[in-house]
Amino acid sequence: MSKVLLVSEAPELLALAEDLEAEGLEVLRSSEISRLTELVQAEKPAVLLLEVSAKGASPRRILDDLRRHNLRVAVIFLAREVSLEEAVAAVRAGAYDFRLLETDRKVLKKLVLTALEEHGVFTTIEGFLTRDPGLKALLEKLRPVARSRAPILITGESGTGKEVLARWIHRVSDRARGPFIAINCAALPEALLESELFGYEKGAFSGALTRKKGKFELADGGTLLLDEITEMPLALQAKLLRVLQEGEVDRLGGAYPIKVDVRVIATTNRDIEAEVAAGRFREDLYFRLNVIPVKLPPLRERPQDIPYLAEYFLKEFSRTYGKKLEGFAPEVLEVLQNYEFPGNVRELKNLIERAVLLSQGPMITLEDLLWSSPKKSLEITPSSSSSSPSSPSLHLKPLRELEKEAILEALRACEGNRTRAAELLGISVRTLRNKLRQYRAQGLL
Repeated sequence: MSKVLLVSEAPELLALAEDLEAEGLEVLRSSEISRLTELVQAEKPAVLLLEVSAKGASPRRILDDLRRHNLRVAVIFLAREVSLEEAVAAVRAGAYDFRLLETDRKVLKKLVLTALEEHGVFTTIEGFLTRDPGLKALLEKLRPVARSRAPILITGESGTGKEVLARWIHRVSDRARGPFIAINCAALPEALLESELFGYEKGAFSGALTRKKGKFELADGGTLLLDEITEMPLALQAKLLRVLQEGEVDRLGGAYPIKVDVRVIATTNRDIEAEVAAGRFREDLYFRLNVIPVKLPPLRERPQDIPYLAEYFLKEFSRTYGKKLEGFAPEVLEVLQNYEFPGNVRELKNLIERAVLLSQGPMITLEDLLWSSPKKSLEITPSSSSSSPSSPSLHLKPLRELEKEAILEALRACEGNRTRAAELLGISVRTLRNKLRQYRAQGLL
Protein backbone atom coordinates (compact mmCIF):
# COMPACT_ATOMS: atom_id res chain seq x y z
CA MET A 1 0.00 0.00 0.00
CA SER A 2 3.00 2.35 -0.14
CA LYS A 3 3.07 2.39 -3.95
CA VAL A 4 2.43 5.57 -5.92
CA LEU A 5 1.64 5.40 -9.62
CA LEU A 6 2.58 8.53 -11.58
CA VAL A 7 1.11 8.69 -15.09
CA SER A 8 2.35 11.81 -16.86
CA GLU A 9 4.77 13.10 -19.49
CA ALA A 10 5.41 16.33 -17.56
CA PRO A 11 9.16 16.67 -16.87
CA GLU A 12 8.47 18.88 -13.83
CA LEU A 13 7.03 15.85 -12.00
CA LEU A 14 10.36 13.99 -12.06
CA ALA A 15 11.53 15.96 -9.02
CA LEU A 16 8.29 15.08 -7.21
CA ALA A 17 8.88 11.39 -7.93
CA GLU A 18 12.39 11.67 -6.51
CA ASP A 19 11.04 13.40 -3.40
CA LEU A 20 8.54 10.60 -2.85
CA GLU A 21 11.20 7.94 -3.39
CA ALA A 22 13.36 9.71 -0.79
CA GLU A 23 10.50 9.07 1.65
CA GLY A 24 10.88 5.34 1.07
CA LEU A 25 7.89 5.06 -1.27
CA GLU A 26 7.84 2.97 -4.40
CA VAL A 27 7.04 5.30 -7.29
CA LEU A 28 6.02 3.72 -10.58
CA ARG A 29 6.20 6.05 -13.57
CA SER A 30 4.41 5.71 -16.90
CA SER A 31 3.22 7.89 -19.76
CA GLU A 32 0.75 5.34 -21.15
CA ILE A 33 -2.65 6.56 -20.00
CA SER A 34 -4.24 4.10 -22.42
CA ARG A 35 -2.97 1.29 -20.16
CA LEU A 36 -4.13 2.97 -16.97
CA THR A 37 -6.61 0.32 -15.84
CA GLU A 38 -4.15 -2.45 -16.61
CA LEU A 39 -1.38 -0.69 -14.65
CA VAL A 40 -3.60 -0.10 -11.60
CA GLN A 41 -4.79 -3.72 -11.67
CA ALA A 42 -1.24 -5.04 -11.86
CA GLU A 43 0.52 -2.72 -9.41
CA LYS A 44 -2.31 -1.95 -6.94
CA PRO A 45 -1.01 1.52 -5.93
CA ALA A 46 -2.50 3.37 -2.97
CA VAL A 47 -2.27 6.71 -4.80
CA LEU A 48 -2.56 7.52 -8.50
CA LEU A 49 -1.16 10.83 -9.78
CA LEU A 50 -2.64 11.30 -13.23
CA GLU A 51 -2.14 14.11 -15.76
CA VAL A 52 -5.24 14.86 -17.82
CA SER A 53 -6.00 17.29 -20.63
CA ALA A 54 -8.96 18.44 -22.68
CA LYS A 55 -7.81 16.17 -25.53
CA GLY A 56 -7.93 12.96 -23.51
CA ALA A 57 -10.50 11.09 -21.45
CA SER A 58 -12.42 13.17 -18.92
CA PRO A 59 -11.80 12.69 -15.17
CA ARG A 60 -15.36 11.40 -14.79
CA ARG A 61 -14.83 8.75 -17.44
CA ILE A 62 -11.52 7.68 -15.88
CA LEU A 63 -13.09 7.38 -12.42
CA ASP A 64 -16.06 5.43 -13.80
CA ASP A 65 -13.66 3.02 -15.53
CA LEU A 66 -11.71 2.43 -12.32
CA ARG A 67 -14.94 1.81 -10.40
CA ARG A 68 -16.20 -0.54 -13.09
CA HIS A 69 -13.11 -2.69 -12.52
CA ASN A 70 -13.54 -2.38 -8.74
CA LEU A 71 -10.16 -0.63 -8.35
CA ARG A 72 -9.79 1.31 -5.10
CA VAL A 73 -7.13 3.99 -5.37
CA ALA A 74 -6.85 7.63 -4.29
CA VAL A 75 -6.79 9.56 -7.58
CA ILE A 76 -5.10 12.96 -7.72
CA PHE A 77 -5.69 14.61 -11.09
CA LEU A 78 -3.13 17.06 -12.49
CA ALA A 79 -3.60 19.46 -15.40
CA ARG A 80 -1.93 22.47 -16.95
CA GLU A 81 -5.24 24.32 -16.95
CA VAL A 82 -8.39 23.68 -14.94
CA SER A 83 -11.28 25.80 -13.69
CA LEU A 84 -12.56 25.63 -10.13
CA GLU A 85 -15.84 24.19 -11.37
CA GLU A 86 -14.06 21.39 -13.28
CA ALA A 87 -11.95 20.55 -10.23
CA VAL A 88 -15.01 20.48 -7.96
CA ALA A 89 -16.84 18.25 -10.46
CA ALA A 90 -13.93 15.79 -10.45
CA VAL A 91 -13.82 15.63 -6.65
CA ARG A 92 -17.59 15.24 -6.60
CA ALA A 93 -17.20 12.29 -8.97
CA GLY A 94 -14.79 10.60 -6.57
CA ALA A 95 -11.31 12.06 -7.10
CA TYR A 96 -9.15 12.59 -4.03
CA ASP A 97 -8.02 15.99 -5.33
CA PHE A 98 -7.38 18.02 -8.47
CA ARG A 99 -4.33 20.31 -8.78
CA LEU A 100 -2.47 22.28 -11.40
CA LEU A 101 0.81 20.86 -12.68
CA GLU A 102 2.52 24.08 -11.63
CA THR A 103 1.57 23.47 -7.98
CA ASP A 104 4.63 23.56 -5.73
CA ARG A 105 6.01 20.04 -5.46
CA LYS A 106 6.19 20.30 -1.66
CA VAL A 107 2.42 20.82 -1.66
CA LEU A 108 1.93 17.85 -3.99
CA LYS A 109 4.26 15.73 -1.89
CA LYS A 110 2.29 16.54 1.26
CA LEU A 111 -0.95 15.77 -0.58
CA VAL A 112 0.33 12.32 -1.56
CA LEU A 113 1.59 11.59 1.95
CA THR A 114 -1.76 12.62 3.42
CA ALA A 115 -3.55 10.31 1.00
CA LEU A 116 -1.22 7.49 2.03
CA GLU A 117 -1.86 8.19 5.71
CA GLU A 118 -5.57 7.81 5.04
CA HIS A 119 -4.74 4.37 3.60
CA GLY A 120 -3.30 3.38 6.99
CA VAL A 121 0.34 4.49 6.92
CA PHE A 122 -0.47 6.44 10.11
CA THR A 123 -3.30 5.21 12.33
CA THR A 124 -6.33 7.48 12.12
CA ILE A 125 -10.07 7.26 12.55
CA GLU A 126 -10.81 7.94 8.89
CA GLY A 127 -8.54 10.96 8.92
CA PHE A 128 -9.14 12.20 12.49
CA LEU A 129 -6.14 11.78 14.78
CA THR A 130 -7.03 11.02 18.39
CA ARG A 131 -6.40 8.57 21.20
CA ASP A 132 -8.69 10.33 23.66
CA PRO A 133 -11.51 7.97 24.78
CA GLY A 134 -14.03 10.79 25.11
CA LEU A 135 -13.29 12.14 21.65
CA LYS A 136 -13.42 8.65 20.15
CA ALA A 137 -16.85 8.18 21.75
CA LEU A 138 -17.95 11.52 20.29
CA LEU A 139 -16.86 10.44 16.80
CA GLU A 140 -18.81 7.20 17.09
CA LYS A 141 -21.94 9.13 18.13
CA LEU A 142 -21.47 11.45 15.17
CA ARG A 143 -21.04 8.64 12.65
CA PRO A 144 -24.77 7.94 12.10
CA VAL A 145 -25.56 11.66 12.34
CA ALA A 146 -23.03 12.36 9.58
CA ARG A 147 -25.21 10.46 7.11
CA SER A 148 -28.13 12.86 7.60
CA ARG A 149 -28.61 16.29 6.04
CA ALA A 150 -29.09 17.99 9.41
CA PRO A 151 -26.94 21.10 10.01
CA ILE A 152 -24.17 20.71 12.56
CA LEU A 153 -22.78 23.45 14.81
CA ILE A 154 -19.25 22.79 16.10
CA THR A 155 -18.06 24.94 18.97
CA GLY A 156 -14.70 24.98 20.69
CA GLU A 157 -11.62 27.06 21.35
CA SER A 158 -9.46 28.29 18.50
CA GLY A 159 -7.04 25.65 17.27
CA THR A 160 -8.92 22.60 18.57
CA GLY A 161 -9.48 21.16 15.08
CA LYS A 162 -13.04 22.20 14.25
CA GLU A 163 -12.38 22.22 10.50
CA VAL A 164 -10.64 18.83 10.75
CA LEU A 165 -13.77 17.47 12.46
CA ALA A 166 -15.98 19.02 9.77
CA ARG A 167 -13.92 17.29 7.07
CA TRP A 168 -14.20 14.01 8.98
CA ILE A 169 -17.99 14.36 9.11
CA HIS A 170 -18.03 14.94 5.35
CA ARG A 171 -15.71 11.97 4.76
CA VAL A 172 -17.89 9.47 6.66
CA SER A 173 -21.17 10.82 5.28
CA ASP A 174 -23.02 9.67 2.18
CA ARG A 175 -21.85 12.94 0.62
CA ALA A 176 -18.20 11.90 0.68
CA ARG A 177 -18.07 11.77 -3.13
CA GLY A 178 -19.42 15.30 -3.30
CA PRO A 179 -17.37 18.47 -2.79
CA PHE A 180 -16.26 19.87 0.55
CA ILE A 181 -16.21 23.66 0.32
CA ALA A 182 -15.04 25.89 3.19
CA ILE A 183 -15.32 29.64 3.68
CA ASN A 184 -14.13 31.77 6.58
CA CYS A 185 -16.86 34.28 7.44
CA ALA A 186 -14.40 36.50 9.32
CA ALA A 187 -11.91 36.80 6.47
CA LEU A 188 -14.03 38.77 3.99
CA PRO A 189 -15.91 42.10 4.09
CA GLU A 190 -19.70 41.87 3.91
CA ALA A 191 -20.13 42.65 0.19
CA LEU A 192 -17.46 40.17 -0.87
CA LEU A 193 -18.72 37.49 1.52
CA GLU A 194 -22.21 37.79 0.04
CA SER A 195 -20.99 37.32 -3.53
CA GLU A 196 -18.72 34.43 -2.49
CA LEU A 197 -21.59 32.63 -0.76
CA PHE A 198 -24.42 33.21 -3.21
CA GLY A 199 -22.67 34.07 -6.49
CA TYR A 200 -23.68 36.72 -9.00
CA GLU A 201 -24.81 37.25 -12.57
CA LYS A 202 -22.88 39.16 -15.20
CA GLY A 203 -23.51 42.88 -14.77
CA ALA A 204 -24.90 42.51 -11.23
CA PHE A 205 -22.49 45.21 -10.08
CA SER A 206 -19.51 47.17 -11.33
CA GLY A 207 -16.75 44.66 -12.10
CA ALA A 208 -19.07 41.65 -12.51
CA LEU A 209 -17.83 40.82 -16.01
CA THR A 210 -18.94 37.18 -15.97
CA ARG A 211 -21.38 35.01 -14.10
CA LYS A 212 -19.97 33.39 -10.97
CA LYS A 213 -21.34 30.51 -8.94
CA GLY A 214 -21.28 30.96 -5.18
CA LYS A 215 -20.01 28.51 -2.58
CA PHE A 216 -23.49 27.07 -2.07
CA GLU A 217 -23.78 26.11 -5.73
CA LEU A 218 -20.23 24.75 -5.83
CA ALA A 219 -21.02 22.63 -2.75
CA ASP A 220 -24.16 21.15 -4.33
CA GLY A 221 -24.33 17.47 -3.44
CA GLY A 222 -21.68 17.89 -0.75
CA THR A 223 -20.84 19.86 2.37
CA LEU A 224 -20.34 23.59 2.99
CA LEU A 225 -18.30 24.65 6.03
CA LEU A 226 -19.10 28.12 7.36
CA ASP A 227 -16.10 28.80 9.58
CA GLU A 228 -16.39 31.47 12.29
CA ILE A 229 -20.12 31.82 11.63
CA THR A 230 -20.62 34.32 14.47
CA GLU A 231 -18.55 36.86 12.49
CA MET A 232 -21.19 36.94 9.71
CA PRO A 233 -22.99 40.31 9.48
CA LEU A 234 -26.68 40.32 10.52
CA ALA A 235 -27.90 41.21 7.01
CA LEU A 236 -26.25 38.10 5.57
CA GLN A 237 -27.52 35.96 8.43
CA ALA A 238 -31.07 36.60 7.19
CA LYS A 239 -30.14 35.44 3.68
CA LEU A 240 -28.37 32.39 5.04
CA LEU A 241 -31.45 31.46 7.07
CA ARG A 242 -33.57 31.52 3.91
CA VAL A 243 -31.13 29.21 2.10
CA LEU A 244 -31.27 26.73 4.96
CA GLN A 245 -35.07 26.85 5.11
CA GLU A 246 -35.84 26.83 1.39
CA GLY A 247 -32.86 24.93 -0.03
CA GLU A 248 -32.31 27.53 -2.73
CA VAL A 249 -30.04 30.53 -3.36
CA ASP A 250 -30.49 33.82 -5.17
CA ARG A 251 -27.44 35.01 -7.07
CA LEU A 252 -26.81 38.74 -6.92
CA GLY A 253 -28.60 40.17 -9.93
CA GLY A 254 -30.31 36.84 -10.60
CA ALA A 255 -33.84 36.53 -11.97
CA TYR A 256 -34.84 33.30 -10.22
CA PRO A 257 -33.76 31.14 -7.25
CA ILE A 258 -31.53 28.08 -7.78
CA LYS A 259 -32.12 24.84 -5.90
CA VAL A 260 -29.14 23.44 -4.00
CA ASP A 261 -28.62 20.26 -2.02
CA VAL A 262 -26.02 21.21 0.58
CA ARG A 263 -25.20 19.99 4.07
CA VAL A 264 -24.10 22.95 6.20
CA ILE A 265 -21.59 22.68 9.04
CA ALA A 266 -20.89 25.87 11.01
CA THR A 267 -18.10 26.49 13.51
CA THR A 268 -17.33 29.16 16.08
CA ASN A 269 -14.92 29.74 18.95
CA ARG A 270 -17.29 32.24 20.57
CA ASP A 271 -20.09 31.70 23.11
CA ILE A 272 -22.82 31.74 20.49
CA GLU A 273 -25.65 31.92 23.02
CA ALA A 274 -24.05 35.07 24.46
CA GLU A 275 -23.84 36.47 20.90
CA VAL A 276 -27.57 35.80 20.48
CA ALA A 277 -28.35 37.46 23.81
CA ALA A 278 -26.29 40.50 22.80
CA GLY A 279 -28.21 40.81 19.52
CA ARG A 280 -25.18 40.09 17.35
CA PHE A 281 -26.47 36.74 16.08
CA ARG A 282 -30.00 35.88 15.00
CA GLU A 283 -31.78 33.53 17.37
CA ASP A 284 -33.76 31.83 14.58
CA LEU A 285 -30.54 31.15 12.65
CA TYR A 286 -28.89 29.78 15.79
CA PHE A 287 -31.73 27.30 16.29
CA ARG A 288 -31.59 26.33 12.60
CA LEU A 289 -27.84 25.67 12.73
CA ASN A 290 -27.82 24.04 16.16
CA VAL A 291 -29.73 20.92 15.12
CA ILE A 292 -26.69 18.79 15.97
CA PRO A 293 -24.55 20.65 18.55
CA VAL A 294 -20.96 19.43 18.94
CA LYS A 295 -18.47 20.81 21.46
CA LEU A 296 -14.87 19.95 20.64
CA PRO A 297 -12.77 19.71 23.83
CA PRO A 298 -9.52 21.69 24.10
CA LEU A 299 -6.21 19.85 23.91
CA ARG A 300 -5.54 20.26 27.66
CA GLU A 301 -8.60 18.05 28.30
CA ARG A 302 -7.24 15.36 25.94
CA PRO A 303 -3.94 14.42 27.63
CA GLN A 304 -3.49 11.20 25.64
CA ASP A 305 -3.57 13.19 22.41
CA ILE A 306 -0.60 15.40 23.31
CA PRO A 307 2.19 12.79 22.87
CA TYR A 308 0.28 11.10 20.05
CA LEU A 309 -0.12 14.29 18.01
CA ALA A 310 3.42 15.39 18.86
CA GLU A 311 4.78 12.15 17.35
CA TYR A 312 2.57 12.59 14.30
CA PHE A 313 3.72 16.17 13.70
CA LEU A 314 7.32 15.12 14.27
CA LYS A 315 7.04 12.56 11.45
CA GLU A 316 5.24 15.03 9.20
CA PHE A 317 7.79 17.83 9.58
CA SER A 318 10.76 15.46 9.52
CA ARG A 319 9.60 14.41 6.06
CA THR A 320 8.86 17.98 4.99
CA TYR A 321 12.28 19.31 5.99
CA GLY A 322 14.29 16.21 5.11
CA LYS A 323 15.46 15.46 8.66
CA LYS A 324 16.00 12.02 10.18
CA LEU A 325 14.78 12.37 13.75
CA GLU A 326 14.35 9.40 16.08
CA GLY A 327 11.90 11.04 18.49
CA PHE A 328 11.76 13.17 21.63
CA ALA A 329 14.04 13.22 24.63
CA PRO A 330 12.01 11.90 27.64
CA GLU A 331 11.83 15.26 29.40
CA VAL A 332 10.34 16.89 26.29
CA LEU A 333 7.13 14.87 26.42
CA GLU A 334 6.88 15.59 30.15
CA VAL A 335 7.09 19.32 29.51
CA LEU A 336 4.49 19.07 26.74
CA GLN A 337 2.03 17.17 28.92
CA ASN A 338 2.39 19.73 31.73
CA TYR A 339 1.62 22.66 29.41
CA GLU A 340 -1.92 24.05 29.01
CA PHE A 341 -1.71 24.80 25.26
CA PRO A 342 -3.89 27.93 25.00
CA GLY A 343 -3.50 27.65 21.22
CA ASN A 344 -4.51 23.96 21.32
CA VAL A 345 -3.54 21.61 18.46
CA ARG A 346 -2.48 24.48 16.21
CA GLU A 347 -0.02 25.67 18.85
CA LEU A 348 1.35 22.15 19.35
CA LYS A 349 1.83 21.77 15.60
CA ASN A 350 3.71 25.08 15.34
CA LEU A 351 5.83 24.19 18.36
CA ILE A 352 6.89 20.85 16.86
CA GLU A 353 7.59 22.40 13.45
CA ARG A 354 9.90 24.95 15.07
CA ALA A 355 11.63 22.24 17.13
CA VAL A 356 12.24 20.14 14.01
CA LEU A 357 13.75 23.13 12.21
CA LEU A 358 16.05 23.92 15.14
CA SER A 359 17.09 20.35 15.93
CA GLN A 360 20.76 19.50 15.53
CA GLY A 361 20.85 15.91 16.78
CA PRO A 362 18.82 12.73 16.34
CA MET A 363 16.36 13.66 19.14
CA ILE A 364 14.21 16.72 19.84
CA THR A 365 15.59 18.28 23.03
CA LEU A 366 14.25 20.90 25.43
CA GLU A 367 16.52 23.47 23.82
CA ASP A 368 14.86 22.77 20.47
CA LEU A 369 11.37 22.90 21.98
CA LEU A 370 11.60 26.00 24.13
CA TRP A 371 13.90 28.19 22.06
CA SER A 372 12.53 31.72 21.86
CA SER A 373 15.34 34.11 20.94
CA PRO A 374 19.09 33.86 20.34
CA LYS A 375 19.50 36.79 22.76
CA LYS A 376 17.89 34.99 25.69
CA SER A 377 19.02 31.97 27.67
CA LEU A 378 16.67 29.02 27.66
CA GLU A 379 14.46 28.72 30.71
CA ILE A 380 12.25 25.71 31.40
CA THR A 381 10.16 24.05 34.08
CA PRO A 382 11.91 21.21 35.96
CA SER A 383 10.13 17.91 36.49
CA SER A 384 9.24 16.78 39.99
CA SER A 385 12.02 14.22 39.77
CA SER A 386 15.67 15.15 39.65
CA SER A 387 17.02 15.97 36.24
CA SER A 388 19.38 13.69 34.42
CA PRO A 389 23.08 14.15 35.32
CA SER A 390 23.81 14.49 31.64
CA SER A 391 21.30 17.32 31.19
CA PRO A 392 22.75 20.77 30.49
CA SER A 393 22.68 23.40 33.24
CA LEU A 394 19.53 25.49 32.69
CA HIS A 395 17.87 28.48 34.33
CA LEU A 396 14.39 27.29 35.36
CA LYS A 397 11.10 29.18 35.07
CA PRO A 398 7.42 28.18 35.04
CA LEU A 399 5.96 27.66 31.58
CA ARG A 400 3.26 30.28 32.29
CA GLU A 401 5.97 32.90 32.73
CA LEU A 402 7.70 31.76 29.56
CA GLU A 403 4.38 32.05 27.77
CA LYS A 404 3.94 35.64 28.98
CA GLU A 405 7.48 36.56 27.92
CA ALA A 406 6.93 35.04 24.46
CA ILE A 407 3.72 37.03 24.02
CA LEU A 408 5.30 40.30 25.11
CA GLU A 409 8.37 39.71 22.94
CA ALA A 410 6.15 38.98 19.92
CA LEU A 411 4.21 42.20 20.53
CA ARG A 412 7.47 44.17 20.78
CA ALA A 413 8.77 42.57 17.58
CA CYS A 414 5.53 43.44 15.78
CA GLU A 415 5.43 46.97 17.25
CA GLY A 416 2.20 46.27 19.09
CA ASN A 417 0.32 44.81 16.11
CA ARG A 418 -1.75 42.05 17.72
CA THR A 419 -2.72 40.35 14.48
CA ARG A 420 0.90 39.93 13.36
CA ALA A 421 1.98 38.92 16.88
CA ALA A 422 -0.72 36.22 17.03
CA GLU A 423 0.40 34.85 13.65
CA LEU A 424 4.00 34.79 14.86
CA LEU A 425 2.98 32.87 18.00
CA GLY A 426 0.68 30.47 16.14
CA ILE A 427 -2.41 31.45 18.14
CA SER A 428 -5.59 33.37 17.34
CA VAL A 429 -5.99 37.10 17.98
CA ARG A 430 -8.82 36.23 20.34
CA THR A 431 -6.51 34.00 22.43
CA LEU A 432 -3.91 36.75 22.50
CA ARG A 433 -6.48 39.31 23.69
CA ASN A 434 -7.70 36.93 26.40
CA LYS A 435 -4.13 36.33 27.61
CA LEU A 436 -3.40 40.06 27.82
CA ARG A 437 -6.67 40.62 29.70
CA GLN A 438 -5.69 37.82 32.08
CA TYR A 439 -2.23 39.31 32.68
CA ARG A 440 -3.76 42.73 33.43
CA ALA A 441 -6.25 41.20 35.89
CA GLN A 442 -3.36 39.47 37.66
CA GLY A 443 -1.35 42.70 37.79
CA LEU A 444 1.37 41.26 35.54
CA LEU A 445 1.17 44.09 33.01
